[in-house]
Formats: sequence, structure tokens, C-alpha cells
Amino acid sequence: MNEVITSTIQTPAKGLQELWGWFDVSQDDRARVSGLMPLAEQNIEAVLQEFYSREGGYDHPGGEARPHGMQEVRDEQRRHLLELFEAGLDQKYYKDRKRAGLFNESYGISPSFYLGLYTFAINRICDLVRESAENEAEALETEKALRKTAACHQAMTIEAFSAARSDAIEQRERQLSELPTPVLRLQAGLLLVPVVGVLDSHRSRFLTMQILDAIRDQNARAVVLDITGVAAVDSMVANHLIQTMTATRLMGAHSVLTGISAEVAQSLVKIGVTGEALNPAGDLERGVETARKLLER
Repeated sequence: MNEVITSTIQTPAKGLQELWGWFDVSQDDRARVSGLMPLAEQNIEAVLQEFYSREGGYDHPGGEARPHGMQEVRDEQRRHLLELFEAGLDQKYYKDRKRAGLFNESYGISPSFYLGLYTFAINRICDLVRESAENEAEALETEKALRKTAACHQAMTIEAFSAARSDAIEQRERQLSELPTPVLRLQAGLLLVPVVGVLDSHRSRFLTMQILDAIRDQNARAVVLDITGVAAVDSMVANHLIQTMTATRLMGAHSVLTGISAEVAQSLVKIGVTGEALNPAGDLERGVETARKLLER
């Protein structure tokens, strides 16, 4: 049960059965929805055309992101909406939901746009159901079944979208954390280390080793560590910075930290980091001036 709650999209058939239960979708509901497939196939193109012809009907950049992107988006949306009426309960069903979520994330289709289109389409299909039903009670039962199934369908796609976005963010952060950090020689005895991207614990440790090796290899007597390109510094990373600055001094070199943003400064104060521990010098220009004066002593 916990596995389903934390990650529905990765669960086997049992997890899907529980998911249907959460949305109160019965076998009869699924049968009713499956029976609407001919109606959906006959009208889905007109429904999409009506949606896109409305003011604000297309407000995401997916169609401009790639060649033929608009048609790809339309084709995927048509396929996705028709999959609802399959009302399946197998591995293919949640794999299709995962594919739809990945597609939305990769094309920059926002959840709001997706939900807007989906709600519009379901409302139009419900209108057609009422028009074609034999009696009002039958139309009501079919509409209830469709809306419950659609809610489950949407939830799985949004979950897949969220997972895909989280994966993409983690991948980008991992790539940034693995960026090599150059150690630049500004002049004899003076090194500059500009840090850009995510500065996590792993990268901080690697950065420390880079700096210490460069001090030894180039006989440096001062190091300017510039973190202008670092967006955030947590307590663990702050401790690594302090350790780096301390290790630099133990190697016989002066250390100067530059590029601390207002946000980072506030974060450091909250966790009790003092200026003496980091020897800050404002921006890069002032940091280099400070380091050069230290070399003249």
C-alpha cells in the first residue's frame, strides 16, 4: 500500500487496482467508458479544434520548441484523450500514462494547460453523452463513470509529469555538480577559482582537493575563491567552504572568498558562520585586490 501511495506510476497491476478503488471506479464504470470509444473517436478532432480555436486555447511553447511541434502536440493529445476510453487495467495502461507525462514535461506543456484541455474535452464528451443517451438516468450514470475514470486518468498523468520533471531537475543538478572547476593562475603565486552551478558536498570535497593540489603544484601563496555563480549554500556546503579556506591556510596560502550574494549571506548568518571564518572580500575585483596586497606582505 505504501508503495502505491508514494509512487503509483511504478506499481504493478495490484497498485492500479487500488488506484481505481481510490477514485471509486468500478468494473461497470470502466465498461461504460469503454463503450464510449466510438463516440469519442467520431468527435475528438472537432473537440480539439474547438478548444484551439478559443481565445487562449494555446498558451504553451511546445509548438515552437521543435519542427512540426504543434502537430506533434495535437497528435499526442488526441491519442492521450482516446486512451481514456480504453479504461484498461494492465502494464500498458500506466506505461501510457507515464509516456504522456514525459511528453508533457519534454514539450513544456504546463499542468494547467493539460488540465484545461482535458476538462474541456471531457465536458464536451459529456454533452454528447447526454444528447445520445436513451434516458436521463442512463446519461447520468455514464457521465459519472466517465468523470471518475477521467479523474484517475488525469492523476496518473500528472504524477508521471511530476516524476519526469523531478528527474529532469535532478539530472541537470547532477550535471552542474559534475562541471569541472578551473583553477586559474592570475599571476605568480595567485590563483583564482570561479565556481559556477550547484555546489553540493561531493563537489565541495573535490573542489578542495583541486585547490590544494594547485597550491602545491604552482607554489601559490594566495587563492581567491569566487562563488558568484553559486545560487545557494546550505550548512553542509558552508562547512566545506570553511574547511577549504582553513586547509588553504594550512598549505601556507592566504584565502579570500568573493561573490557572496545577499541570499547566501543571510543563509550563512542563520547557521552561525562568521566573516572571519571565510575572509570575504565582496566582489571579485575587490577580492583580487585583497589577495594581491596579501602577496606584498
